[in-house]
Amino acid sequence: MELLISMNSIKRISCGAILVVCAISATLASCGSDNPEPKTEGLDVKRHTQSRATSPAGDPKDWVYFSFATGAEVSGVTEENRATRTDWDIAFNRFYMRTNSGLSGKGKGGAVETDKANFSDVAEAPADGYVTDVEITMNGFANGKVTTSKTSGNVALNKAVRFSGPPPTYTLNDHVFVVRTADGKYVKVIFESFHNAEKKSGYITFRYAYQPDGSRNLKSKSMSKSESK
Repeated sequence: MELLISMNSIKRISCGAILVVCAISATLASCGSDNPEPKTEGLDVKRHTQSRATSPAGDPKDWVYFSFATGAEVSGVTEENRATRTDWDIAFNRFYMRTNSGLSGKGKGGAVETDKANFSDVAEAPADGYVTDVEITMNGFANGKVTTSKTSGNVALNKAVRFSGPPPTYTLNDHVFVVRTADGKYVKVIFESFHNAEKKSGYITFRYAYQPDGSRNLKSKSMSKSESK
């Protein structure tokens, strides 16, 4: 009987020791890195710079079209076919912009300016208030003279870059905008620059987070320090 009790005690001690070792091992494994990767949830944040600048003369037919779904510029869009195409969401002509809506296209697009300057603060797209495209007056400069022409554009997005001068000065609006895409999805956008890496004007750079599931959820991941530059 004494031998049986002793053997049972040894088994209990052995099992207890094993549990302690397992607990220590798990703790050490969790502390194995001084800088563990945080688990981040939310939409990917991307950045795009126009591939080319449009004419400073204010040519109403010279636009760069972009799709948030593909994350790329859309080729082949013209003044003759833009209103029938739904494969573009936003377009740029110097500091004028369009959405696929209203007079610019048959899509479900539109845009609204938020009162937020911090990109991450916009976690949900507004339910309403979206401005659709109407006729606008476009100004340009050619042969030493100011030119004007009528075209379509989005008056909300046209507040993103303010022009003044001479000399020509471009001031960026630091607010986050929410754009509704051609198929009714949502994306938050903030405009970061009107110049490319070579300091040439007319190259709009914007940061965006696109929600592909059709919801108004715009919670996004944080960009790394290298990405945020």
